[in-house]
Amino acid sequence: MNYVKNIKIVTSQLGFRIESHKYIKLIPGDFAKDIPEKIKFYIQSVGNRLQRDHKIPKVWNDDVFRWPFDIGKGRINDTEKNNMSWNGKPIYIGMLEKKETSWGILWQSDFTDFQNSGIYQIETEYGFSLPFVIEEYPYERLSRSFLIYLYAQRSGMEVPGVRPLENAHDGILDIDGTYIPAAGGWNDAGDHRKWMALTQVNMEGLFNIFQFGHPTFREKVLDEIRWGNKYFHAMISDDGQVYEDLGGGDLKPGFSYDDGWWQENHPGCLAITDPFLFDGVDTDNKRVIRTTYNPVVQYLFIRSQAIISKLPQFEESVKCLKLAEKAWEYAKQINHDQRTLFVCEEVLAAIELYNCKSKKINKEIIEEKIAMVLQRQFHGEGELSGYFLEKDNADGYRSIVYSCEPAMALLRYCELFQNNRNNLYEKVSNAIVEYIDNYLIADSNSNPYKITPYGIYVDPPYSDDQKFRNAGNGRGVRTFIHPFGENTLPHGTNSVIMHQAYLLSRAGKFFKRIDWQKHAEILLSWAFGHNPSGLSLFSGIGFKHPVPASFYNYRIPEACVAGFVGKPDDTPYLEESNGIEWSTQEIWDVPFSYAVSSVMYLKQQ
Repeated sequence: MNYVKNIKIVTSQLGFRIESHKYIKLIPGDFAKDIPEKIKFYIQSVGNRLQRDHKIPKVWNDDVFRWPFDIGKGRINDTEKNNMSWNGKPIYIGMLEKKETSWGILWQSDFTDFQNSGIYQIETEYGFSLPFVIEEYPYERLSRSFLIYLYAQRSGMEVPGVRPLENAHDGILDIDGTYIPAAGGWNDAGDHRKWMALTQVNMEGLFNIFQFGHPTFREKVLDEIRWGNKYFHAMISDDGQVYEDLGGGDLKPGFSYDDGWWQENHPGCLAITDPFLFDGVDTDNKRVIRTTYNPVVQYLFIRSQAIISKLPQFEESVKCLKLAEKAWEYAKQINHDQRTLFVCEEVLAAIELYNCKSKKINKEIIEEKIAMVLQRQFHGEGELSGYFLEKDNADGYRSIVYSCEPAMALLRYCELFQNNRNNLYEKVSNAIVEYIDNYLIADSNSNPYKITPYGIYVDPPYSDDQKFRNAGNGRGVRTFIHPFGENTLPHGTNSVIMHQAYLLSRAGKFFKRIDWQKHAEILLSWAFGHNPSGLSLFSGIGFKHPVPASFYNYRIPEACVAGFVGKPDDTPYLEESNGIEWSTQEIWDVPFSYAVSSVMYLKQQ
């Protein structure tokens, strides 16, 4: 059979650490019936290839130059005598085997035992993989890419080749029109809205690069943190309230803040953009700052400012901690509705303040909230256990943005109090292990790429129209977000998977669970191209990508997209045409920051 274009040979386009799990798959397209049960694959130095039975005219002298046309066509001369590349024998020969999986028929293999450093390409009779590296630590590229992306996302300044000067005079309060000099910060998702609940996540990614990344990046990291704080520090009132967002606009008709703002614990999915996309550098228009109290925004501010106040020799450290304490004092006066996300964000904020030796917090407050998080965890016999639930067990805890926040809160408790262990500490440790082993990794065995689950559904919605796997106790589970619901939100789950990769990397380091860290790399490989589309979800990494969707700026040089959604049968879908669909192709800060944080903890093995 000759090479055909819609057969895909997929693996990570970034590459692998030497000891990583390494997987390859052949996606057969429409040709599954024409492919043998087993197929050899060959690892070559990049640019090399095997000889094939091309019909080469005798006049062609190939002693110096290889046959340059249709190089993937023709059968490989696969005998002991002739199984030679143009530069000798292949470096490694493996076998792809046919598998019938929940996501269809494919051919797969594991070449983890191949641990030679270098730049490689995999060849089969049906095509080639894209090039990839194997080296001690290939992830510095991701840090550099993230820093390039954030700089291109800067608001309130000219970024040559990306955007002109705009939004330099943000903004006015929605309550009384008071002008607030809130320029700076980063646009979110390639648009011109500055969501405090989403862009503050970048600060932890930057902190992790500074702490654990290449020293060359440190000054650039500090520069980006300063630019972020130019906005964040303007978004806190004199009495300590942190404002919701700038430029988000009102909700779409028919929704209220309570019923339309927190779909799948994602804030503002049904918001309409401020009618003034720009703040009117040359006009009197100013964009509006929403002053609604948002517990996630409030606690993320406390947490991120406390974290970066720990940076050595950072001139804003004292100010950051003072503002974090000011915001904490305000938050203590406001009751939230105790949903799982809000409780976890409160815990994480308290822990980071405590870590800064703030007198505003004590261990007893932290342990009271930690106990509440533990109460939300499900334990029991059945298909899955260890996952977290919402208040009163109303539903499974699910979140597009903050998927692992309950486990992250517990992990930070363990990290902070590892030298002061008590009965609560042991319960917290066991809870983390149960969540990862009996939920995340247990359910990852349901699919051929070992992708961890999106979430649990206590009462699966519209179960006649969409598939849920049995999670036990009458509950359902999906790998991807459900497409059908009262408030439809078919959102890509790259942010979910990258947050899970971050948890697995960080918890794996703390608990010395190398298997968790290797599973984190499986998830990262999915995002770098080892997926059914064979596309890297990071446009700065690899060679083939989805069309990245930025509705207001298509000149952002490197970005990360929202990623795969799930069809009703819970199989993955990514838009691969030249059509643009925000659900899968919209660029976004959140998964980028989580991915960077994940690889920083892989570096510390």
